[in-house]
Amino acid sequence: MTRRFALTWPLSEIHGWGLVGVHTALYLAAQGMRPLLLDAPMMDSLRPENRAALQPLEDEHRRYMEAAAPYGDSTIVIPDADVLHALGNGFVTGEPSRRFRGHRNIGVIAFEDTNFNAEVLARARAFDRIVVHSTYNRDLLLEQGFDTVGLAFQGVDPTEIRPLPPSGRFGDRFVVFSGGKLEYRKGQDIVLMAFRAFQQRHPEALLVTAWQSPWPEVAFTIADSQLTRTPPDIGPDGRLQVVEWAARYGLPAGSVVDLGLVGRADIAAVMADCHAAVFPNRCEGATNLVAMEAMGCGVPVVLSANTGHLDLIGPADEPRCWPLTKQTQLFHKGDRKGWKESSVNELVAHLEAIHADREEAKRRADRALAFIQGERTWTHFAKSFVEACGA
Repeated sequence: MTRRFALTWPLSEIHGWGLVGVHTALYLAAQGMRPLLLDAPMMDSLRPENRAALQPLEDEHRRYMEAAAPYGDSTIVIPDADVLHALGNGFVTGEPSRRFRGHRNIGVIAFEDTNFNAEVLARARAFDRIVVHSTYNRDLLLEQGFDTVGLAFQGVDPTEIRPLPPSGRFGDRFVVFSGGKLEYRKGQDIVLMAFRAFQQRHPEALLVTAWQSPWPEVAFTIADSQLTRTPPDIGPDGRLQVVEWAARYGLPAGSVVDLGLVGRADIAAVMADCHAAVFPNRCEGATNLVAMEAMGCGVPVVLSANTGHLDLIGPADEPRCWPLTKQTQLFHKGDRKGWKESSVNELVAHLEAIHADREEAKRRADRALAFIQGERTWTHFAKSFVEACGA
């Protein structure tokens, strides 16, 4: 490889984009291909060992930004680098991508908005190559005539995400985990309705939620649901009032726990006390990091059989999860192709199956764990990602 990579998004261990950057940078540095950072890394969010390994990148970033400062808002071309551009829905770029261009310019995206109007297509075709993180996204681009699309599946760090002994913090209750920022796309309304029915049959059941995020306002999209028309309130502390919202829809006191913002160091310990994790998501542009973390911690998982989740579910003859196969196509105006609605009743049935047959639950969870540890690690991702970028 004669050119290095330059990354246009901040490294962090807070969210998916940051983790993609961290593990790509670690891999490239280990291969002697140290990347250039075009956005300031969030070094305080990194584990000490990762911070130490990536510190030279922050130092170079500062020097590079100082050298670029006199050029103001002018576009700067970096001829010895291929620039990886972080893209949002609609193939929209951030400020670093508007300021820096490379020898090649590679768009990196996990999208759920499927509106490919003329403006969106023009933005997408401005890149030499596009890399996505799900078969769902790849196929949508192929349908639009793109022929330079790479695919790299995201992963987990098995030194961090792994099975741990349960702490017993919830006593003898049957604990159901649900995670991901609260929004219509993630399907927490379906979780709420299914758990309400399940808890009526099993009063010892407990719903443990990790639905908070730095963007609480996205929870207002839950009003699109036919199940929960009223979204949760945002409290004076800026947090969603999850427990109060659940009570509004009939969940009894003491049946729901709001974990708040869960730090990466706490994920495995939380999962260790859970008997099931449920993800009736309507759409995933990638493969759902929280679901993979649950699988990587050995928790029995229920997954909606749509979009990015299809890359996790696996063969029917050796199931590694409980797929929600009763999927209803959602009405859309071109922007939600592939989005589907899971059945509340089927989710209840899967919870009943996990509750009733713990041996089968463990068998499926063990297969899922082997799959994640064998094929969906960040090391595996980084290698395939660099290859997908055309290195």
